[in-house]
Amino acid sequence: MSTLLGIHGVKKRYGENTVLHGLSLEVAERSVVSLVGENGAGKTTLFDVLSGLTRCDSGELLLRGTPYAPTSLQQAQAAGISRVFQEQALVSDLAVYENLLLGRDRYFYRAGFLQRRAMIQQAQQLADVAGLAFDVRQPVNRLSFSQRQTLEITRACLAPSLVEDIAHPLILLDEPTATLDLADEQWFLSLVAKLRQQASFLLVSHRLQEVLKLSDAIYVLKDGLQVAHARPDETTEAQLQQWMVGRERAADHYYQQLQHPIDEQPVAFTVAGLSHTGRYHNVNLEIRQGEILGLGGLLNSGKEALAKGIAGVVPPTRGEVSLANAPGQKPRIRKLVQQGLGYIPAERLEEGIIPPFSISWNLSLASGADRFSHISGYWYSRRERQVASDFVTRLRIRNGSALKRCDQLSGGNQQKVVLARWLYRQPRVLVLDNPTRGVDAGAKEEIYRELRQLSAQGVAILLLSDELLELIGLSHRIVILQHGEQIGEIPAPADGKPDEQTLVAMMLNTPSSPSVRSPQ
Repeated sequence: MSTLLGIHGVKKRYGENTVLHGLSLEVAERSVVSLVGENGAGKTTLFDVLSGLTRCDSGELLLRGTPYAPTSLQQAQAAGISRVFQEQALVSDLAVYENLLLGRDRYFYRAGFLQRRAMIQQAQQLADVAGLAFDVRQPVNRLSFSQRQTLEITRACLAPSLVEDIAHPLILLDEPTATLDLADEQWFLSLVAKLRQQASFLLVSHRLQEVLKLSDAIYVLKDGLQVAHARPDETTEAQLQQWMVGRERAADHYYQQLQHPIDEQPVAFTVAGLSHTGRYHNVNLEIRQGEILGLGGLLNSGKEALAKGIAGVVPPTRGEVSLANAPGQKPRIRKLVQQGLGYIPAERLEEGIIPPFSISWNLSLASGADRFSHISGYWYSRRERQVASDFVTRLRIRNGSALKRCDQLSGGNQQKVVLARWLYRQPRVLVLDNPTRGVDAGAKEEIYRELRQLSAQGVAILLLSDELLELIGLSHRIVILQHGEQIGEIPAPADGKPDEQTLVAMMLNTPSSPSVRSPQ
């Protein structure tokens, strides 16, 4: 196969921080090449260079054998390079068809008028080829987080060839499955398998099993350097992790030896009759002190909406929650935080952090009123910076300092800032929606250790995770939701963990209407 993209000696610095140290790699036509590495290894920066969002300081890029130096995303798209970003880049108030053709509406003007009917027909073709089974005229904000990600993937993978008639595009995939649920993840794998004969893919993923399954070649980056290059049949998941983080994966990856029985512990948090019309109905939960209760379910199961309802982010229409022995109350996030509840959302950039602000500012968001300010209005900025510095060290936030802006951090390190906000408050109850999404393998182990320590201190944790092994490995028991209803519960003691097949079979207990079908 001929080379589609050649990267030779690319270097990139931001101030005193060198992000790429003379990186070189190749992407052949009709191939899937994967980049793996810790958060901050330089993977997203390389994608920024390739997609025209930043310029490299030195080195050479060759696309189809000719020099390539884009200065904008539009130039990259015109050259046949499209991208799925780590964080979703959709306009929620626009319709599905407008988002699928975002940046390509110039192809639909006739005599100065935008031909919306033609756009809808073209978008429907994209959806049909991809196997998306929803109306392209509906607003994007009606779709689930996972469904919105299928739009991102469809736009990047199919628009270059079907709209712009580019013969062999290069698709940059930055953590494409991090926000997909189980059914949509299988859809993605099928789509890549179908398209790899007419496109090439450069994939960034922390899901090493996925990397081994999809890739023709794998490059391992560490601190902006290429430290290994292997074929998937020549390496293993354990070897990839050792190259990435400089140590072998722990035998007890989820620290299950630290999972202690909680049957005799008092109830720390109660959910009673919680309902939200059209999302979930009559949910009842009890979480004991030190317990990690897993919450599992497929797309449209209602688990994400339930987590927001429990935390009071989107209050339910009926039902109550209570911490310890306090009277039941309708969930309101402000009051629950004051009483000792913390919440880490799935959508990090939209709900977790304010990117242009510093680590210290983001960390103190939940604690300003009672930890960093005086009744006179004085702000304890020195204390704020010291707390932030301590958590930068404790959670190993790479290239971080108290005053570092969060939009200058990798996605995984941004996630650590959100976690630090609630660790500082020492909560009694913690609601976690995919807390390791977009986090590298080494950082995941650090987060798992933190969660075990919180559990040992008596913190009650409600854990949502689309990674089944993570859900199984961390939880004391797992409650399954389907269409907003509790349909069962699976014990998950340290010495008797259920397998993935058992969990999937329970999630698929009754027929459901999936959001996607197989690509046509």
